[in-house]
Amino acid sequence: MIRKIAAVALFAALVLPTGYAAGADNAAALPGNDTSSPARGPSYFQGVWVGSWPSFRAAGVSQDVTLKIGRRDGDGGFFVLYSWGFAPPGTGFPPAGSLKARGREEGDQFIIKWKDRMGRDTQITLKKLEDNKVKARIDKAGPLEANERPFIETYLNRK
Repeated sequence: MIRKIAAVALFAALVLPTGYAAGADNAAALPGNDTSSPARGPSYFQGVWVGSWPSFRAAGVSQDVTLKIGRRDGDGGFFVLYSWGFAPPGTGFPPAGSLKARGREEGDQFIIKWKDRMGRDTQITLKKLEDNKVKARIDKAGPLEANERPFIETYLNRK
């Protein structure tokens, strides 16, 4: 009996936290105007940024988030891998997952846009604060579900 319980616990520990890949989400075209930073030199925003989105429904609960921003390409855009971790049900967070998108640097900000499964525009804006720290804001446009907010803000640190 103990072996069966241990096997189920091991299975749950390995399979459940993997979540889902947001394959139905699609990256939108590069956001905003064409006034990106010059294609010279590395961007401040390149690298891996980590932190967590705070829950508005349950105090003390958060969802881990990671943004991996690659090098600038020929169009002045950046390849971005956005991933978010597991959060307990009922906290207003989506299941764990990830998506690929493109972003653009605009002055001291970095903007990433995509359309979610429901066709709504979603945008993450990173604003440079100090060395190795940015303020992150995720904005959702369109009709929101009962457990969603139009925006969430947090701070991310360079890993």
